[in-house]
Amino acid sequence: MEDDIEARRAEAVEDLRAASAGIESGEGLTRFAGGHGIQSRVFEFSWSDPALEISFRLPCARILSDEASQKADDEEICAAIRMAMLLLTAAGRVEPPGTRIEVSCNERGAAYAVYAPDGELEDSGTDWAPLVKRFAAEAGDGREPFSIIWP
Repeated sequence: MEDDIEARRAEAVEDLRAASAGIESGEGLTRFAGGHGIQSRVFEFSWSDPALEISFRLPCARILSDEASQKADDEEICAAIRMAMLLLTAAGRVEPPGTRIEVSCNERGAAYAVYAPDGELEDSGTDWAPLVKRFAAEAGDGREPFSIIWP
């Protein structure tokens, strides 16, 4: 079962990488786009497995918004994509085993919570930097390395 989750995580990371490339190339968001109309399009990404829950819903492609607002939307989506890729890549490394991470982001803001294997809340907040710092510390534990570039 863990191998299946890892394969699904790797596939999701590749899909997210392609979505990010579309935004960065100026092509726009073609994957994970939802909503309708010219001002109600959204980037939507959700993931759920025993160790990880992600729920992102951010405005995108609001063509009636000024250029600065559109750029800010794209930057926020790219940051959310990087966070999702980090979480999906590192979720199996979180210590102790059984730890659960929940991360969300929408137009009202971002939040995260880390739960111990017994279900007790270990850490939570609205700034993702401490969560990224936690992964950076765990990445240096001697296992196969990966890069963390934030934001």
